[in-house]
Amino acid sequence: MDQTWKADWRGTLETLNRSLHVGLSRAEANAFRQRNLSRVAMMVAAQSEFYRQRLAPVMGKSDLRPERWNDIPILTKEELRANRDAILVTEPGPESGALRMGWTSGSEGEPLHYARTALSDYVSNQITQRFLRWWKLDGNRRLAQIHTTRQVTSERAGPGVRRGWLSGKPAGEHHTYPVSADLQQHLAWLQEIRPAYLRSYPEVLYELARLALRQGRVLRFDLLISGGGVLTPDTRKLCKDAFGCAVSDFYGAEEVGGIAAECPACGEFHGADENVLLEIIKDDGRPARVGEIGRVVVTTLFNHAFPLIRYHIGDYVEAGGGTACTQPLQTIRRVLGRGKAIFRLNGGRMIWPYIPASELGRLANVKRYQFVQFALDALEFHYVPHNTAQGIDDVALQGLVSTFLDPSLKVMSIPVAAIERESNLKYMLYRSSLEGMT
Repeated sequence: MDQTWKADWRGTLETLNRSLHVGLSRAEANAFRQRNLSRVAMMVAAQSEFYRQRLAPVMGKSDLRPERWNDIPILTKEELRANRDAILVTEPGPESGALRMGWTSGSEGEPLHYARTALSDYVSNQITQRFLRWWKLDGNRRLAQIHTTRQVTSERAGPGVRRGWLSGKPAGEHHTYPVSADLQQHLAWLQEIRPAYLRSYPEVLYELARLALRQGRVLRFDLLISGGGVLTPDTRKLCKDAFGCAVSDFYGAEEVGGIAAECPACGEFHGADENVLLEIIKDDGRPARVGEIGRVVVTTLFNHAFPLIRYHIGDYVEAGGGTACTQPLQTIRRVLGRGKAIFRLNGGRMIWPYIPASELGRLANVKRYQFVQFALDALEFHYVPHNTAQGIDDVALQGLVSTFLDPSLKVMSIPVAAIERESNLKYMLYRSSLEGMT
């Protein structure tokens, strides 16, 4: 093996570990990210016809021209699905390790077939480990996780357990249970194993908290860990009421790995700068400034077999910044979620819908609900009634929509037998069905 290559990768891994455990100066962090970005760009420009054309504007004779970076077209999920085989690099280099293939549906319902290398999995796992250290989790204690599995439907969903969920703490128990099981089973399981920490999707945490409060069950955690969805203020409050603890939030995507993590010191999300180059881009193509909303566009830095360059994962966030925190440079103030959760209004306006659960709770006879936008000025409120012989107060419902969403929106209530989960087994409280607009 080439000694120069070995020395280069030894230095890369040393800097990576120093960044994850100690931190780098601003200049060091920028230089490290630029080296990794150049390495990925040079490799895929040489090996991928798909990227060779897309990267042409930014490639010099021997290196990347960073000042031309914005000339690279943004990669959509549709393009990724259509060009997966052309994007896959067959000889990514020995540093990448074994290749792992996976599927994800996200919140869109159409499967995405992706590839991850052992190196990219390692980097993403280390990002998660740093997040757990930020929140001072004790790896000797018990962690429970309710998550999506890749089991076939014929398999029986049940609990599992292994050890060693935090680096350097091999004895800590990690208990798992598939999300497809009934909430009553989840709650009974948690009461049996009594973990210190619980990790799951925000929708699951919300429903568990509601069920625990309704049934008067006493269940306490030191910390809840949310990921894979939008964590609302309602969920944070309800979990505090039910379980007596805070909720920390981790942001990522299966095909990308870790993207950002909530900081316990400043409350914003610090970008996983070692794993991705994170851009927050407004719809007009400009970078979002502090407090502005933009699309999440990422470039993976260590997945050399399946590089994603300027990839829009489908999410929108509010750009952060301006805090005194000394963590990584790029920050996110709020994660707003998938594009299909956006409501678009007349005149080109967009809103990220949210009505406090405490306000919606004033509507009697609503067990579960979902707002569905079907026109620029019209919504349907699908709800599962407690009593099918009764309706709800439509005047009060319209008042909530006008006050918390927009006065231009008219809403019609529709009782339904059930609110269906998305393909990833999660619930969406707000969903747009406008064709071609999400």
